[in-house]
Amino acid sequence: MRTAYGDGWQNGINFANYGTARLQHVAYSASGLAEAKSFLDWKNFASAPYTSQTHGNRFVVNHANDIAEEPYGKYENIGMMPQGGIIAKPSFTILPNGNAQLGPLFLMEKMDIGWHPASKDWRYTMVMPDGTVAGRTHGPNAEAVEFCVGCHATVADAQDSLFFIPEETRVK
Repeated sequence: MRTAYGDGWQNGINFANYGTARLQHVAYSASGLAEAKSFLDWKNFASAPYTSQTHGNRFVVNHANDIAEEPYGKYENIGMMPQGGIIAKPSFTILPNGNAQLGPLFLMEKMDIGWHPASKDWRYTMVMPDGTVAGRTHGPNAEAVEFCVGCHATVADAQDSLFFIPEETRVK
């Protein structure tokens, strides 16, 4: 997708160099959540950022922790994510001056069977760029992430509630 700032954001040229990438660890770490501190060390499944309409039309990439890495790499053929698998989706937008602005970090963690049947046992968390936890399933401001539960429910049975990266930006 071409943006007003050129193709570089989609083909990875600018993404590889965007300044806020170096700030993600520091910004999200202020949440105190271990996964917000470590996700940059996990496998990134996006060869370039892509626009996610359901995440505020922000650019996102998808990281998976060690538990989630192998099953997530099967994409639509995932089956069931094992307990402890976490997907992290940091986001950013492009300002009118062409600079990147860090957005929320979106997290999905597969919990024990029966933990939250309505979400197929996924815990959703949204961490703001200043480290504030804006919402967490069964936690502070849980209602802020109820949209996540409803949206991901549309693929609950077919893909264990997971949406996947567009094929053209998947790491092979």
